[in-house]
Amino acid sequence: MPKRVAVLVALAALVRLSSAGRAEPSADSPKTVTCSFSHPAYSGWCKQNAPIPKDATGDQVCQDILRCLNDTQCSETYCNATTLRGGWKLESVDAGKKSP
Repeated sequence: MPKRVAVLVALAALVRLSSAGRAEPSADSPKTVTCSFSHPAYSGWCKQNAPIPKDATGDQVCQDILRCLNDTQCSETYCNATTLRGGWKLESVDAGKKSP
């Protein structure tokens, strides 16, 4: 009987070790949003990924990025560091994904 217990303990330890390396998002992981923008002079859509701050929504984050893209005074770099300012349109907001 003691041998059986030792085998079970060893198996439990192996299972615990093998699952320790897995990174699963926790409930406290920040959510991210993917914002898609279009501009007549930009080839394709610009997709920006950004974290959603606590007490904010994905739409608010995308609207902030859109304001920057349409503001000549904004120095943030979006859309492959484009210098196009003004004329951007928010096409879609894909929010709610957990960051790994």
